[in-house]
Amino acid sequence: MDVQEEEEAVKSPTAPKGKGGRRSKTPPPKCPDCRQYLDDSDLKFFQGDPDNALDEPEMLTDERLSLFDSNEDGFESYEDLPQHKITNFSVYDKRGHLCPFDAGLIEKNVELYFSCVVKPIYDDNPCLDGGVPAKKLGPINAWWITGFDGGEKALIGFTTAFADYILMHSSEEYAPIFALMQEKIYMSKIVVEYLQKNPDASYEDLLNKIETTVPPAGLNFNCFTEDTLLRHAQFVVEQVESYDEAGDSDEQPIIVTPCMRDLIKLAGVTLGKRYAFRSYMGITKGKGPTKATTTKLVYQIFDTFFSDQIEMTDKEAGAKRQRCGVCEVCQSPDCGKCPACKDMIKFGGGGKSKQACKQRRCPNLAVKEAEDDEIVEEDVPVEKPKKVSQAKRKRQNQCKLSWIGEPKRYYKKVTVNDEVLEVGDCVSVSSEDPSTPLYLARITSLWEDSNAKMFHAHWFLRGAHTVLGESSDPLELFIVDECEDMQLNYVQGKVDVMYKAPSDNWFMEGGMDSEIKVIEDDGKSFFYQFCYDTDFARFETPPKTTPSEDCKFKFCASCERIKEREERETPRPFEPLEREDNDSKALYALACFKGEQFKVGDGVYLPPEAFNFSVKPASPVKRSHRKEDVDEDLYPEYYRKSSDYIKGSNQDAPSPFRIGRIKEIFCHRRSNGKPDSAEVKLRLYKFYRPENTHKGVKSSYHTDINQLYWSDEEVTVSMTEVLGRCQVEYAEDLNESVQDFSSGAPDRFYFLEAYNAKSKSFEDPPNHARSAVHKGKGKGKGKGKRKKFRHKHLFFLFLPKYRTLDVFSGCGGLSEGFHQADISETLWAIEMWEPAAQAFRLNNPGTTVFTEDCNVLLKLVMSGEKTNSLGQKLPQKGDVEMLCGGPPCQGFSGMNRFNSRTYSKFKNSLVVSYLSYCDYYRPKFFLLENVRNFVSFKSSMVLKLTLRCLVRMGYQCTFGVLQAGQYGVAQTRRRAIILAAAPGEKLPRYPEPLHVFAPRACSLNVVVDEKKYVSNVTRGNGGIYRTITVRDTMSDLPEIRNGAASLEISYNGEPQSWFQRQIRGTQYQPILRDHICKDMSALVEARMRHIPLAPGSDWRDLPNMEVRLKDGTMTKKLRYSHPDKKNGRSSTGALRGVCTCAGGTPCDPADRQFNTLIPWCLPHTGNRHNHWAGLYGRLEWDGFFSTTVTNPEPMGKQGRVLHAEQHRVVSVRECARSQGFPDTYRFFGNILDKHRQVGNAVPPPLSRAIGLEIKKCVLERIKEEQASGKTLASIVYS
Repeated sequence: MDVQEEEEAVKSPTAPKGKGGRRSKTPPPKCPDCRQYLDDSDLKFFQGDPDNALDEPEMLTDERLSLFDSNEDGFESYEDLPQHKITNFSVYDKRGHLCPFDAGLIEKNVELYFSCVVKPIYDDNPCLDGGVPAKKLGPINAWWITGFDGGEKALIGFTTAFADYILMHSSEEYAPIFALMQEKIYMSKIVVEYLQKNPDASYEDLLNKIETTVPPAGLNFNCFTEDTLLRHAQFVVEQVESYDEAGDSDEQPIIVTPCMRDLIKLAGVTLGKRYAFRSYMGITKGKGPTKATTTKLVYQIFDTFFSDQIEMTDKEAGAKRQRCGVCEVCQSPDCGKCPACKDMIKFGGGGKSKQACKQRRCPNLAVKEAEDDEIVEEDVPVEKPKKVSQAKRKRQNQCKLSWIGEPKRYYKKVTVNDEVLEVGDCVSVSSEDPSTPLYLARITSLWEDSNAKMFHAHWFLRGAHTVLGESSDPLELFIVDECEDMQLNYVQGKVDVMYKAPSDNWFMEGGMDSEIKVIEDDGKSFFYQFCYDTDFARFETPPKTTPSEDCKFKFCASCERIKEREERETPRPFEPLEREDNDSKALYALACFKGEQFKVGDGVYLPPEAFNFSVKPASPVKRSHRKEDVDEDLYPEYYRKSSDYIKGSNQDAPSPFRIGRIKEIFCHRRSNGKPDSAEVKLRLYKFYRPENTHKGVKSSYHTDINQLYWSDEEVTVSMTEVLGRCQVEYAEDLNESVQDFSSGAPDRFYFLEAYNAKSKSFEDPPNHARSAVHKGKGKGKGKGKRKKFRHKHLFFLFLPKYRTLDVFSGCGGLSEGFHQADISETLWAIEMWEPAAQAFRLNNPGTTVFTEDCNVLLKLVMSGEKTNSLGQKLPQKGDVEMLCGGPPCQGFSGMNRFNSRTYSKFKNSLVVSYLSYCDYYRPKFFLLENVRNFVSFKSSMVLKLTLRCLVRMGYQCTFGVLQAGQYGVAQTRRRAIILAAAPGEKLPRYPEPLHVFAPRACSLNVVVDEKKYVSNVTRGNGGIYRTITVRDTMSDLPEIRNGAASLEISYNGEPQSWFQRQIRGTQYQPILRDHICKDMSALVEARMRHIPLAPGSDWRDLPNMEVRLKDGTMTKKLRYSHPDKKNGRSSTGALRGVCTCAGGTPCDPADRQFNTLIPWCLPHTGNRHNHWAGLYGRLEWDGFFSTTVTNPEPMGKQGRVLHAEQHRVVSVRECARSQGFPDTYRFFGNILDKHRQVGNAVPPPLSRAIGLEIKKCVLERIKEEQASGKTLASIVYS
């Protein structure tokens, strides 16, 4: 069967039955000794010994092997057995089958023998000269590795009853088997050494390392692949366990690193196996990370917190995790020699340490702990804590009360137990529960009514009740919008609450030796700096509110703000219009809602359910899973596809907002003729989006994302449904290009045609559509209109760009987005990895890029240096106005909880260094970007301490999780973002989603201490634009083949979608760069070629057949030789298990299979890992990318990396587009370097959206300053 015929046979798993060979219903026969299949074409027999070969005892006495003179009794100097070297060896079982010695056979007491030429121990020459031919040595009792011989090769040895033998060269017939042994040993060395230096590496990072490592000369292979790693996974993991055992007890084991855990899952590795005599191969330990450079303030916060916390944590009993109890490590006895054993009572110790024996540290337990720490809570509904009326939880006191002054409606002063209290004083209120700290409040008014002597309490919140929890300063309070009327006899006493205002010299105080304590703790003194939003966890400068003279003694800022919010949420009509012909409706020219003005002729957003269209949308085609259509012998894994859910599918994505134009604003009149202003209604003209017309979704692909069609269809909606305002213009009426109009400000749409749903035709818009600006004149209309354009013009203000330092900058995704938002100018960047630093330089030639450790640079600046060792100028205090970066979380991301051994790693982490940069430079705005898990690490302790530092510095701050797919990329990527603003600035809000996106990927809530926090976005899963798809992203790129390596090619065509027009930009001579893809091995290429093109296709659609690879070799068919307890048998009665573990017994190494089209490891472990859905998965044209990774691998964490139609993995440029990088953006280095740069970056559209929110805050501040009479010479209108 040639390649073409093979492809035809596998176009779809629902091909007619009978194409594949029948699968056996009984297991094929195996050799009872070596467990190899007897019908396997690769099974080879030992060819026999030469005539002069000696038996083992006779060979050992041969004088050619003697190290000693006949006079010497040499054996006394040996501790153990004599040692010799062997060359030209073959290993076989007693039936003569050549077999590997490392497949667990020796451990199962299978007798293996070897024939060879034996040489003396001092002879390093592997040739046969001077050696003694020997036959059937053994049986082998053990095999072992003694470490690397000063170079790249490990020494491997056998032990028999008579001697030890060190292996040199194998015989020609045994060479293929021995090469695999050398391969796995060398690979173990690579893995251990790489993980020492990169404890946070992902599985894809490890593959990158393996694929780019050149094997040493003398080994019979020229490259490593993922198949090599998976083939040897069990051995590699055992070597990692062995390395961990040799380490110190307080060292983080490398078995729990993310890539090791993924490898264990993927390959189905059994942990805790103990093979006798196998000693650990010596690998030198890498240097640890540099010590974190911290400012005194940051250091003190961490040190103070941890010294208290550790004591508690170490004492905490907690629910202790149990060891697995079944692996060989757990079942071995305590050694009695290690420090842990010596402390045990049974060995005469004190029993204090409670540590397990060093020989019995359960690897399954360590991996399980690390796994648990990685789990991110999905959108689990958490009950919002009910606001319990504070009064119900308080205790009344017996006290003497008397008013001071003449009887009035409101009083200024009162005495409580001889203590004078007046309006504005702060008091403590005792709780019913004596263990609860006193409640604290400010008295805002005093009066007497029929109940009793009363006061109005405006509550403070203690730091412990904010998101900071126990990390907060016990004396710091926060203003919240919570207040209530209370009787005065609840008052316990007066307290002193001081407002800590930022100092005049705040920006220059960074890095000073300031004390962490703000005030002394006398039990009655507290301070506050911020007000706190309990829903959004926002710490902000308290708003300035001054009561008017007439309500000085009854003014409550909390009541005012609550009232203001309620008013904003209630629609109110203004400017009534005269209309004689309609008595049932009262018409208005203007209405206010959510702080915005809406006028007749304005465009509005509405939820998708607000109205429907005359054209019914086509229902999505459901994929059928009819198993009876599939030939189960040809497609043995297809049965695993039982769910309709397709990863990366947009089938569940909601529709974008409906858009209408206001025709009328009205209220119905009551029976008395007066308007019912409680319910404001809008009469709207509907706009159609391209996908709402009869042409359907496909028509939206070629049109602009903000293009609409006018329609004369009308609908009436309640104003409470309105989600916001937008500007919709007829394109012919614009005095600028559609592109300039669209990019000039947010929320802009245009139309060129009207749509007639009845005739399904496109027409010229009617006159009333074009002249909307001049319609609806009413009283005072002009004034309102000016206000509207004033609001819009704010966006065109030219602002000086903030001088920015980008730490951990990578190739510059974060900075690129800020540049696009026109808010920052990145003058400095720090990136230690040279290829990424070079990429940053290519795209930002004016930036000083430091390729040094950030700790070293901060130390230089703090010690007064002006330049680094290369003579580059260092930013000085006062230079940096904006600080952004994403510190890697290595070192503590695998630890399950903080304790005395591990907290120092966090204290020494890059997060702490980055916070010290913030404290030293005191920028106006600060952004910390990280993985979604950042907010959940260590019970959110990392998050709490980060916010605690910022609050202590005096920064307003908040946190949230954003989904990049909602800001215009075809990719799901959830990122934690911490924002902070200096005193005097406004704290930015998180940007509202622009694009709708798959709801499953938009779970963005964060649970901290059992309280659910949401970011400030009000639109949730909604958006003003449709979702961006894979087709939008990359359908215009020319076709390339596996391994394409041309760095510059032509586009060969025009852009087809709005996204492609944006991403290509306005290049003078368009050149397509980096449309290159990884060259996958012949076997992987064959697998990719056999994955069907249908949506949702992945490895489960692979046929089980023999295929000729491009290198001329043949693959094997996967053998199903075991019953599967979970999945039973196929419809034809065939077996489904590929390993003994499918039947519930431990894995047998002899069951492993290699070089098969269906990768053996996937059915091996599929039952416990959701059938490995998505591995070898194709992208779907109408779907989205999984999170773009640093190395696209079909069996990596994000396995959906195959092109939608071509038989290859995605190219660097396709990945860059999935991140939203413009086509003009440059990357540096080899292909894997470029993939890593792209995968580690922040998508520029996400940072652009955040940058625009920062810009909005700056504009608001300027507006307020202008209103209060301050002028800024630096602000100009463009």
